[in-house]
Amino acid sequence: MKAAKHLLLIMCSLIVLGLSYYYISSYWKDNTDVSLHIKVKSGQEMDYQLFYAHDPDAWSEEKSIHIGYTNPGDWKELVFNLPEYSFIRIDFGNGNASVTARDLYITANSKVKLDINEIDKKLNQLKIEKTESEEYLLKASGKDPFIYFDASGYITEAMQGGNWSLKIISLFLSLFAAAAFYFIGRYVKESMKFVRDFSANKELVLNLAKNDFKTKFASSYLGVLWGFINPLLTIGTYWFVFQVGLRSGDVGNVPFIIWFIAGIIPWFFFSDALSTATNAYLEYSYLVKKVVFKVELLPLVKIFSAFFVQLFFIIFIFIIYAFYGSFPTVYSFQLIYYVVCLFVLAVSVSFLTSSIVLFFKDLNQIIAVILQIGFWFTPIGWTVSMLSDFWGRIFKLNPMFYIVQGYRDTFIDHILFINRPYQTIYFWLFCLVLFTFSIKVFKKLKPHFSDVL
Repeated sequence: MKAAKHLLLIMCSLIVLGLSYYYISSYWKDNTDVSLHIKVKSGQEMDYQLFYAHDPDAWSEEKSIHIGYTNPGDWKELVFNLPEYSFIRIDFGNGNASVTARDLYITANSKVKLDINEIDKKLNQLKIEKTESEEYLLKASGKDPFIYFDASGYITEAMQGGNWSLKIISLFLSLFAAAAFYFIGRYVKESMKFVRDFSANKELVLNLAKNDFKTKFASSYLGVLWGFINPLLTIGTYWFVFQVGLRSGDVGNVPFIIWFIAGIIPWFFFSDALSTATNAYLEYSYLVKKVVFKVELLPLVKIFSAFFVQLFFIIFIFIIYAFYGSFPTVYSFQLIYYVVCLFVLAVSVSFLTSSIVLFFKDLNQIIAVILQIGFWFTPIGWTVSMLSDFWGRIFKLNPMFYIVQGYRDTFIDHILFINRPYQTIYFWLFCLVLFTFSIKVFKKLKPHFSDVL
């Protein structure tokens, strides 16, 4: 690489570093739960209720949270997750009672402690007396005792603050993004050459894929029907286990079966494409050894062969959804984008595995295990909302999560992929880095293919 181009790439990488740090910091702020905490102790059982509103005269039951206090005489920490509303009202039961309170604070990216006496508050049928050890005695004088205040400033302070661990993580991820950009840019010509080769030979690839699809089941009586029967039986089995056996109810307002097939159908394609494309060079060894042929196109043959089954199941999704009264919308066109994402991910992974398996035969068994575990580690039959925030973020690092979620966004939730900017950037950065790395590994190992076949 010439010095000028190298310098330009470094400068662009530094810009990516700065932008990445800004957007990752924004991600923490946009995806951090805001909570109000308060510890209480009382001599009787009661129901604590938090109201939230933009206007202190607009309290409603629909915008409130209940937490019960059931162990009189014991301290209990009440934790209320706050939506984005300015005014907060805390109701202390519904009768004459005394409550001791302490440790009132709001948490988000940082912790902001509130002093009950110092905040600008309004009281109703409630008196506050300070006792020892920063505790406050709240005495109710009616059946509707509550305190309310404007929490917008404290919420903003908690959101804008940040601990050092988040800043270090943000810096580390930003350095990774900048290094990834540099790596992709450094070898972009080699990656583009692969794209040009496919474009110039796409008819050959498609013809080989059609032939591969036909011959895959040529020795069986039902032929290519087995390519559709096995996935249909799998869907039926999981439907029976989850909905009939385990009595899984609707997911939100959506019947379980249509929620489930939107997740498992893209997985069928990825699993089939990866497992077959990994062995592309082994299966087409005669092309690798004896014929002048662009062997880098062979994994694509297997991927397109697997896609013929995926086309059937895409039609199958529309039929099932129509049966349940859900018909195509303008969001259905977004499916094209997520199919492209599936292709890119499958190519990026299989291009690497197909090169390595020639020298490390155990990789086939390893991939089979990974696919088996990967099915359960991808939220296909369960929702990521079941996990804590920490584990939810870990599971979202799985690139198949982005695609499974995308299918459901397309068919069920009607959310555009541009409304998930952080996940979209992560997915494409992951795929481009993996694809570039796969190209480098392929070029290094290609001269030795004939020796091991």
